[in-house]
Amino acid sequence: MDTDLLNEDSLLTEYPEMDPIEKVILRSMIEGVITVECNGRINTLNPSALRILGLEHQAVIGRRFDEVFPDVPENKSLEQVFSRVIHEGLHTENDEIQYRRPDGQLVDLAVTTSYLNFDSCVPGLESVVVVFRDVSAFKSIERARRKAVDHLSHELKTPLSIVRASVGLLVNNHPSREKSLKIVERIERNLDRLTSIQTIVEQILYPPPYRPVPFALEPRIREVLDTVRKESSHRAVSLHAQVENIHTRSIDPNVIDIILETLVKNAIENTPDQGAITVSLNRVESGIRLEVRDTGVGIPVSDIPFIFDGFHHTQPTEEYSSKKPYCFNAGGKGLELLRLKVLSETYPFDITFESTRCRNLPNRANHCPGEISQCSQADNEAACRESSGTVFSVTFHE
Repeated sequence: MDTDLLNEDSLLTEYPEMDPIEKVILRSMIEGVITVECNGRINTLNPSALRILGLEHQAVIGRRFDEVFPDVPENKSLEQVFSRVIHEGLHTENDEIQYRRPDGQLVDLAVTTSYLNFDSCVPGLESVVVVFRDVSAFKSIERARRKAVDHLSHELKTPLSIVRASVGLLVNNHPSREKSLKIVERIERNLDRLTSIQTIVEQILYPPPYRPVPFALEPRIREVLDTVRKESSHRAVSLHAQVENIHTRSIDPNVIDIILETLVKNAIENTPDQGAITVSLNRVESGIRLEVRDTGVGIPVSDIPFIFDGFHHTQPTEEYSSKKPYCFNAGGKGLELLRLKVLSETYPFDITFESTRCRNLPNRANHCPGEISQCSQADNEAACRESSGTVFSVTFHE
């Protein structure tokens, strides 16, 4: 349900004492607000409360708080916050707890409780107001930093170790010409990997000049997609193009290549086999929009704030160690999306994204088998493809 479409009256009908300004303030708050009668019945809640808790308005109003929250161990702390303030009069101020949403995702909340200044139960008993913030992003910062260091160490250590071992084989073992060629090929492949890291870092620190030229977007995009299809031929992910025949003078073709290669590779690595990716290009009022839409597993809500931060990935670092590019969950260096964000702040384009996480993967401990037909939770391939996914949108301003 789109909570932005809820009107004031549907949320706040219980309290005619509130004037219109108070109602507007309540609706516009980024914090979640719930009011509860002394008997535990929920009276009102604002759109942010619905969004943060992942609840539906119709399923909440008029019910007791202990009937609304999913009955899982993680939600006992939130129930205790309500119970303490209602039955014991104990206030809570920025008490940090965890909450398991109905979709299975775990969020961190900072909760404050107080009393309203008018009665809604019986004389002498006041209703309770509970205000909470989603602090998942803040709680994840330190974890993200640790992961960034681990990831960078891994990205540099693995190719350097391979190069060092390969050189040792050449120097000490004097292998045959055939084996020597294979060793040299391995060295070159890992030197390319290190060079790629260096190139991306340089482009982040020193974005190259933006050089727009006249060219046709459709053939350029299809050429990039043909190359990606060849490089990802070991995957059973379909790649579609819905591209208008647009000519432009305001876009750097090399930047189109970087954006498309990064987003399509990212999409393939997050989409299980039998999934699909669609690349679209069309004119919009603000310019030219490129979209890459996948039917992958989606991004956990706790990771969404950090997707463009660099060296941030949604799986444990060790799970990337043996994966080749374009493999499911192969992951990247974590730098590619950071590079796009930096370029968007330098060049005339914007990048945004939306993502819906697969309901069967609420935690990092839950794993997608990498193939829709192998998922025990999916009713059918079509249902799986429709249940989750991510879309990145890039708008070039002309």
